[in-house]
Amino acid sequence: MMIRDFQPSPPTVGLELEWQLVHHETLDLHDGILPLLELLPLDPLVKPEAIEPCVEVVTAPMASTALLRGALVEKVSRVQEAAARLGVTLVGAGTHPFCERLVSVTPLPRYLVMQRRNGYLANTQIAYALQVHVGMPSGEVAIRVMGLVSSVLPVLLALSASSPAHHGRETSFASFRRCLLAPTRTSGSAPAFDDWAAFLHFVDVSERAGMFESYRDIHWDLRPRPDLGTLEVRIMDAQPTVEDALSLGALVHSLLVLVIEDRAPDPRLPRRVPWWIEKENCYRASRDGLEAELVIDAEGHSRPLRGIAEDLFALVSPEARALGEQADLARAEGLLARGSSSMRQIELFRRTGSMKAVTRALADELVEELARANVVPRVA
Repeated sequence: MMIRDFQPSPPTVGLELEWQLVHHETLDLHDGILPLLELLPLDPLVKPEAIEPCVEVVTAPMASTALLRGALVEKVSRVQEAAARLGVTLVGAGTHPFCERLVSVTPLPRYLVMQRRNGYLANTQIAYALQVHVGMPSGEVAIRVMGLVSSVLPVLLALSASSPAHHGRETSFASFRRCLLAPTRTSGSAPAFDDWAAFLHFVDVSERAGMFESYRDIHWDLRPRPDLGTLEVRIMDAQPTVEDALSLGALVHSLLVLVIEDRAPDPRLPRRVPWWIEKENCYRASRDGLEAELVIDAEGHSRPLRGIAEDLFALVSPEARALGEQADLARAEGLLARGSSSMRQIELFRRTGSMKAVTRALADELVEELARANVVPRVA
């Protein structure tokens, strides 16, 4: 039974990073989570996911992304080192650039139930995400924050976009991962709830109808987690490096903390638009990335996503400074100039004509980051 009491939490931040398991020679996906976990026994921060070529590294909640850095780099380094013993390396991106086969569902009870329910979808939704949890003082505040930041989600999607390829082809999408997840009944934009009571009514009805067994079965872009005392942002693609993940985590954290503390909606935040416009804006961000034009009101006026992002960074900068996350936020803002991972992947593919070269470059980004940290030797 899903709990109804929200567990109050301080405004901490926690990350969940999903990594592709890739064979170090072929660079194709490798169904290796079970042997990898055997090398990393009893580590609650290294977890399986629904598909076998995936490992998830999570953090404990901390007061800032700066405080997450050391332990997270060490943890990812340890996982990378263990994977190397199996002839596997880690890749951070929303989709694998060229894998065309079906993958295996992780043979654990939760995922086998999901496979029975979802059928063929369970083997085809090969997608990887970055998720950010921010602690909330109450369920009522979580629902209020959820409503106020929903219009910002397309900006987060565009900044994080890292899945322009699928089955070895350009998709014309910056984040094709979102398209892969679309058939799932609970993916995408969350419903609008007026208050905590309205959310609990949803929980009561959906549980009575047999729709969900736990909050983990709800896959909205933004969802309350009463059991953890957090609001979870789930819209972003997986990132190539730990630093990239931390930078986006700082943006999410500073934004949500700002909204928690500011009882009156800040007029500089994008105003909330109807659900069907939110859905359109997320589609535009997934397709056009940083070059998207977003609908900003119910009358149909549009504005470049880049301009909205620039305003967002200016808005949250003082909060990030107060949290000690200014350096991470600056790296996230730098994506507007250097481009998202998706843009860099497509540029490399058009230059080389090889999705294998794209995958190698993604693998090298993490290997080189960890080597610079002097934590783990370079992996072939």
